Amino acid sequence: MRKLILILSFAIGLYFISSSLYMLMKAELSVYLINHAWQKTLKDKQYHKPWTWADTFPILTINIPRLNQNSTILQGESGRNMAFAAIHVGNSGMPGDSKTTILSGHKDSHFDYLQNLLIGDEIITQDKFKTLSYKITSVKIINSKDEKLSIRNTNELILTTCYPFSDFQIGGDLRYVVFASPNLSYTKKT
Repeated sequence: MRKLILILSFAIGLYFISSSLYMLMKAELSVYLINHAWQKTLKDKQYHKPWTWADTFPILTINIPRLNQNSTILQGESGRNMAFAAIHVGNSGMPGDSKTTILSGHKDSHFDYLQNLLIGDEIITQDKFKTLSYKITSVKIINSKDEKLSIRNTNELILTTCYPFSDFQIGGDLRYVVFASPNLSYTKKT
């Protein structure tokens, strides 16, 4: 009986370990494939899906030089897409447009570094045609039930994630919102 319990315990443990390894490998592979698709986009200026059955593609990257952090942003604001990377909120503009750009990501993965941003930090955006610089002007915590982010007819960048960062609750009402304005002295063609 002890031998059977030991074998069964070993098999269950092996199952959970292999399941965890599978998820970690899948996550690493998806990052590689998304970044590879982005590099192809930069090369030929055409959007590329990271895998054949994907319903999304990378549309830009953001870089925070002070923190040495980069994020690739996917098109399409579904939870499925956000599982792989930060996303572009569909009805918002793109960096450089005369319309608010809103990017959203998970607080425990793709946008976990938002908690370390400071007013005045630079955010560099790169789409397939241009590279722009933004400066963080303010940070705000909002209750998404009471306050919605406004898409205005102005070139501004908003990064958002759930809040608080240390809370294990998923999908609460609080949002950590970073506002940035263009650094007009910086524009680089890609």
